[in-house]
Amino acid sequence: MQRVLIVDDEPMIRKGFIKLVKQYDAALEVYSANNGHDAIQTMQHVSPDIVLTDIRMPKMDGLELSKTIHETKTNTSVVIISGYDDFHYAKQCISYGVKEYLLKPVTETELYPVLDKLLSLRKHTSVSLSLYEEWLKEAEEAIWTLDDCRLAELLERWKTTYAEEGVQVSQCQQLVSDGLDILLRRLQARGITIALPHNVVSVLSIHEGAEYFQNAIREIAKQIVDYRGGNQKKLFDEAIQYIDLHIKEDVSLENIAEKIGLTPAYFSHYFKKIAKESFVQYRMRKRIELARTLLEMPQYKVVDVGLEVGFPNYTYFHKVFKRMTGYSPTEYRTMMGIK
Repeated sequence: MQRVLIVDDEPMIRKGFIKLVKQYDAALEVYSANNGHDAIQTMQHVSPDIVLTDIRMPKMDGLELSKTIHETKTNTSVVIISGYDDFHYAKQCISYGVKEYLLKPVTETELYPVLDKLLSLRKHTSVSLSLYEEWLKEAEEAIWTLDDCRLAELLERWKTTYAEEGVQVSQCQQLVSDGLDILLRRLQARGITIALPHNVVSVLSIHEGAEYFQNAIREIAKQIVDYRGGNQKKLFDEAIQYIDLHIKEDVSLENIAEKIGLTPAYFSHYFKKIAKESFVQYRMRKRIELARTLLEMPQYKVVDVGLEVGFPNYTYFHKVFKRMTGYSPTEYRTMMGIK
């Protein structure tokens, strides 16, 4: 049995949506809550397939509810229904995995196609939407970093999972359409608009659907290359520039990853692939290089150099410096002819 949860702090609006949903399919189990907090309580007892939620509500609003559902990685699709046509809201909704953003007043003309799409996808295929969401996150990062090898692996996984296991043509179309729509919106939120020339509805077979999806992904990557002026390492260069500029500070891998729009785990993988050393190794090497430069300047005291380049204390600085150069800081300074 499929379930729909309606969340709105206005009783009449809740009743109206309950009526609309039951008219759409009387067999659906329909639940309601008057704010996000109550919705989370309800979801501890039932697992809705779809949550229809307003944005502005007391205790917990629709955006916070969407974020909470997204972070719990449930298989629930969230649809925002709001009276506010605001790009700020829409942008946040994209980051929280919201499937649709509808503006009030909502009639069956707007609502029923959304229910058709989301419920039929669940009814007729065993596709895990939470796993598909994870795949999309990985694909977004591979596209954004122009990691061709990783992208090829992901596309092969997509083909194996969604185009060779009994998925119907209409379901494949929906997966392709939703996947591309989500990717394009997320890239737009990063500041780049991608144009795709064809319509996925025209595909006539699973093979065509998979081929269309792969070609569309490659076209997206190509447009990002063009956007960066053909420089595939521009994103890496931005990260290096930021690290070097803040080499003396306690800037973490998480800080850098957030700045360039990647998850920490993927940024760590991406950095090591390009730099041929880990983020920690790179930062340590740059700090020791800077320390050597400062030790060659008589005005700097040896005990102060470590702190100047970002080490928490002299003992740790002495240990790392000797391990990486073969000399203690004092021995290095003596070698430079400085007393």
